[in-house]
Amino acid sequence: MENVFKLEDMTFPLLMKDTIESRFTGIIFVSTHQWKKGLIFRDGVLCAIQSNRTDELLGHILVSMGTITEEENTRSLERSRLERRKQGIILLEMGIVQPKEITHAIKKQFEDRFGDIFSWESGIVRKVSKEKIDKVPDITRSEFTSLVRKAVMELTPFSIVIDALSPYADAVPKKLVENMPKDMGVIIENVDQYKVSELLLLGQDPPRALLCLYCTGVVSFEESKHKALIDKLRQILRNMKDQDPFDTLGVDRTISDGGLKRAYIKIVKSNHPDTYSYADDPEVRRLATDIFMGIQKAYTTVLRIREGKPPEEPKGIDDNLQAELIYSQATEALREKDYRRALDMFKLCVKLNPNERVFVESYVNTMYLSWQNTGRGNPLEIKSAIREGAKKFPASDFLYVVLGWVLKKEGSRRAEEAFMKALEINRNNVDAQRELRLLHMRAKR
Repeated sequence: MENVFKLEDMTFPLLMKDTIESRFTGIIFVSTHQWKKGLIFRDGVLCAIQSNRTDELLGHILVSMGTITEEENTRSLERSRLERRKQGIILLEMGIVQPKEITHAIKKQFEDRFGDIFSWESGIVRKVSKEKIDKVPDITRSEFTSLVRKAVMELTPFSIVIDALSPYADAVPKKLVENMPKDMGVIIENVDQYKVSELLLLGQDPPRALLCLYCTGVVSFEESKHKALIDKLRQILRNMKDQDPFDTLGVDRTISDGGLKRAYIKIVKSNHPDTYSYADDPEVRRLATDIFMGIQKAYTTVLRIREGKPPEEPKGIDDNLQAELIYSQATEALREKDYRRALDMFKLCVKLNPNERVFVESYVNTMYLSWQNTGRGNPLEIKSAIREGAKKFPASDFLYVVLGWVLKKEGSRRAEEAFMKALEINRNNVDAQRELRLLHMRAKR
């Protein structure tokens, strides 16, 4: 039985999860326009892997390990091709390497060939089931799952980690084993005490570790109650990526200017993120926002084509202007205390122009105000956003003021440190000055 699909539809870490859980026996071919690899599995464990990457040949591995020189690699490779024998045997006959060094290099070659695929964000997968594979794996099931976890932690792009976990944003992971694996370099014993969305805000290591545990059957979580909607939105987004901008708007190239504008207004209304406000799921909001932005881009492109201009403007100009317009709308929403709408808009501003400090500060401030005034959100998310913002904008005294407010509301003594840090950055920060005076007055009572 053969199954063909894109890595964009099922990322490689999740493919490995399915392979392990189903105890797949057969061959999985993975390819890009440049690289091709074939993975042989028996009962859900990797037996062997072939690759057309020359830098993954045994000789190159030995060179990278400092075991042989480039010249020795070239000579042995020429003999290997001429005599049609394995390069490792040739190297042993030449007396250049020892058997233990070959064994070590073959193990590293196996791991490198496998781990490399985790970094692929696109490609074609052809999965061919077999009733029987005679090859016996050289590694145990435990060693293979450990190899998967290592590749997720070290080689998988964080965008893939987010895509894999976002559909389960509202779920709380459930442990399926008593003893958690210790091979990830991250302590995550209390993984079942947070929502997936909360772990996604804690930097890169906790989400990576969570994906490791999920892909190797250590934890599970229920699917989002809005899974059908999420799948629908993902399909719309995938279709848009390959569509002509006229097709995205659903118009003919000969449409009048008035007809184009009416069609644009109609599609914007039916695809505005607010349309899905009933679905309290971060992944729904993210996908709806991406679709909305895709429609905006398609409309801009159509206008430019009809004006006889190149379809694309210099990168970033449209995004910056769009962010400024959305920022003014977000500020108005915040003024009206519509925190949810303001949060979504400020978040979109940050996505469109992540290098604008005021967008990040406004987003963090709105998170705090929403938590303080409505109880929505939690301090863990706010502090994580502040930490990420402070890394990007270390001179932002306002972020430390918000951190002080959060810590003060939690009753933490570290609030004073945050306000002092804000003053250290800007000695004229009025909010920090006022908060420190209040803290000192209360301390004297």
